[in-house]
Amino acid sequence: MTGIVNRFRSFKIPEQGIQTMSKKTHSVLLMDSMRVERTYTGGKLLDEWQSIHPAKDGLKPEEWIASSTPSRYAPDPTTGLSRIRNDEMKGKFLKDYIAEDPAGVLGKKHFSEFAENQGFLTKIIDSDKRLNIQTHPDRTQAKILFDSDFGKSEAWYVMGGRTIDGEEPYILMGFKPGMTRERWEDLVDKQDITAMEESLHKVTISKGDVFFIPSGMPHAIGSGSMIAEIQEPTDITFRVEKISHPGKTYPEETYHQGVGYKKMFDCFDYTTFSKEEVLKKTKVKHITEKTGINSVKTEIINKDDTPFFSMDRVVIGNSGSWQLDNSMGFASCVILEGRGTITHLSKTYTLNRSDEVFLPCSNETYVFHGDEGSELDILFCYPPGRKS
Repeated sequence: MTGIVNRFRSFKIPEQGIQTMSKKTHSVLLMDSMRVERTYTGGKLLDEWQSIHPAKDGLKPEEWIASSTPSRYAPDPTTGLSRIRNDEMKGKFLKDYIAEDPAGVLGKKHFSEFAENQGFLTKIIDSDKRLNIQTHPDRTQAKILFDSDFGKSEAWYVMGGRTIDGEEPYILMGFKPGMTRERWEDLVDKQDITAMEESLHKVTISKGDVFFIPSGMPHAIGSGSMIAEIQEPTDITFRVEKISHPGKTYPEETYHQGVGYKKMFDCFDYTTFSKEEVLKKTKVKHITEKTGINSVKTEIINKDDTPFFSMDRVVIGNSGSWQLDNSMGFASCVILEGRGTITHLSKTYTLNRSDEVFLPCSNETYVFHGDEGSELDILFCYPPGRKS
């Protein structure tokens, strides 16, 4: 890695605006896997989930779901960009497909606000070591520092995990009482990793837990954690621990993103919390309701939690069904477990565990069915302002 590639630009609605929307019909887009290299290791549980054998940990511990956001750190500018696997479009980047008819694919309202940008990014993260303690800029700081219209607030849905070196999955988040900017800068300058860790609250996590982490809050996903993350669509991360892997050295820009350490420290929120306070601020309660035939929907993240994105989990029971109305916008989804089908415009597609699907705006309802003898467990992700 020779440095960080700047791939941020502000979106701007073309002058012809939504009048350019074609009358092309859009339907189900199945996605190829997009595993992404990061500065930490993991991926064994991802391999198992994706039926990759032998499963092992390595340098690609993240799967980016139906993504049109590029990685900031890879020398290949297409890293992070999902490809379509439908036969008639196999290998085409989702980003390019959207660009051909953005108002038609994403919906007129979304296009009028965000142009070709989906407005969110979803990842599956599987760590075998704790991630670097980090934070991200809010939208104001991201605009000033990177000319980006998006910061990086994020939410985590815990899919599961594993015990590593006797330790259960956990997360670190929020400064404990007593922290100041001056003390934080001093700890980072000395690379006192133990003191930095002890400055944050450590929370053991379990399958089904949900957390919302606002921009500016220091945090780190701990070892053994398998998490579905939905976030604003940037790859801007400020890291405070100097890291390296065998045969791989990272430049200083990996930590401060090229803006320098002073501006990096400006982006931390130095608010302090008791453990009870940080959990009250970040831990999200579910809202569950029965919908469809033999199916249950759980609102994991909704507009009351953040205006930036939303996420639902839908579990379709044995031979059950569930319908998605996408007439006002688009969505994406990933199959957490089980087998089933999706039917749209009189065509049916088979769904299996770890399949990723992009669902364009359409006046025709998308219908999901669970196979006989199998529950179909689906995670749905929605753009800003979208009500699921």
